[in-house]
Amino acid sequence: MFDNTQDKIRAVIFDIGGVVVKSPFIAISQYEREHGLPANYINVALSKNGADGVFQQYERGEISHERFIDQWTDELNDVDANNRAYRRYLERRKLDVRMALPEKTQINGGVVFARMMEIAKSPNECIVDLIRWLRRNGYRVAALTNNFKNDATSGKMRDDFFGPLFDEFVESTVVGLRKPDPRFYIHACNKLEVRPSEVVFLDDITANLRAADALGMTAVAVNIGREDEAAEAVKKIVRSRGFFSPKI
Repeated sequence: MFDNTQDKIRAVIFDIGGVVVKSPFIAISQYEREHGLPANYINVALSKNGADGVFQQYERGEISHERFIDQWTDELNDVDANNRAYRRYLERRKLDVRMALPEKTQINGGVVFARMMEIAKSPNECIVDLIRWLRRNGYRVAALTNNFKNDATSGKMRDDFFGPLFDEFVESTVVGLRKPDPRFYIHACNKLEVRPSEVVFLDDITANLRAADALGMTAVAVNIGREDEAAEAVKKIVRSRGFFSPKI
């Protein structure tokens, strides 16, 4: 958790996948185990090209679903590039760079994506309860999500579940920006009519938390299986630094 204490908290911004709903990384990890891939191999592959990757383009709404699946499958099976990226990952983590890596892969991008979206239909109830508690006590809440035009958090689930839950639902595919671009965070703050220093921000990805911290937000990390700890951390922050005094 990164703590910025200069202003009273007036709003809380939530990531969706891995925070409000179950993490898509759970589905990715399961696929890796089933296909004998090293842990985090797919995560490294999808992030190796940074903002120019096909996954990231799709999050910004720049390409169609069909094009995304075709190009992402190609990207996930570019063994030479993926192995180079994975060895860099091992070096950063001070892990064994001599690990045997795949000589060939047959990763099905469509299947991986479908599994990611299926698990995202399951809410983290402790975080949902936190959102409702915050709103009852006068706090503005928003979602700030890197999403896709036809993913599990769009359409009916967004309208029926997320719509009533949040004051603002800010989507990468609508805005054309994605985390960790600071402009995306500022856009959400503007929608809520608050300064970044008046915001608590929850996410499960370190780069996104660091970007929020750099803007002056109080960033709270959400870890798989420990979502309740993040919810309690937010309540503690609000009780000590909140603009509104919790009544319930």
